[in-house]
Amino acid sequence: MRQVPFAWSSAMAGVREKLLTASDLAALCEVDLKTIHNWVDRGRIAHFRTPGRHLRFKAADVAEFLRAWGYSVPRELAKATSKSMMVIGTKDTMTHAARSLGEGVPIRHASHPYDALIFAGADPADVYIIDVRAVSSDVDVTSLFEALHRANSQGTFVALSDEPISLPTFVGRIGRNDAQQLKAFLMPEAAAQAGAPLQAAAGAGSEEPPRSLAAGGSSR
Repeated sequence: MRQVPFAWSSAMAGVREKLLTASDLAALCEVDLKTIHNWVDRGRIAHFRTPGRHLRFKAADVAEFLRAWGYSVPRELAKATSKSMMVIGTKDTMTHAARSLGEGVPIRHASHPYDALIFAGADPADVYIIDVRAVSSDVDVTSLFEALHRANSQGTFVALSDEPISLPTFVGRIGRNDAQQLKAFLMPEAAAQAGAPLQAAAGAGSEEPPRSLAAGGSSR
């Protein structure tokens, strides 16, 4: 995966506000401003304009764009934009989830369902991943999911199980060791386009975000 330069001081302020400018994005991707405007014109990245018509990008959209086109996401940007995830199960379950989703994704671990419920009451996660085999001897899995769902009804819920089981309709079931499906379920854009080649030198009519610098460009 391509490494994004760490020195991007102007973008850091944008991350704190969760908005980045065209110049910030250009610095992250090592392209000039004309290239950023070309990507915007072709609908390659979500954006909006201020009342003064200046381009702005939400940090979450920038992180998604970088992942989709094979760039690494700087740690600060990943922390500012990633969904919080909780894995409920063994240390092996935690390791499996971390490896499946990749670096930069914040994951908390609860080895026991009761710990998960306490965490959920104090600080609900956006995503809950439960190893059914690991917790089924301690609690009723359906009741656990329903309790977590009450803590965050807008959350995403995943049951890791190799066996068909009865689950609430808001829960997705994925094989315990199926890393590819887990990533596709939780990070569909990144999984679909991970490793998509970026052209080293794209022409004016290219549809792919290029790595090379393009001459000229607006300052905003």
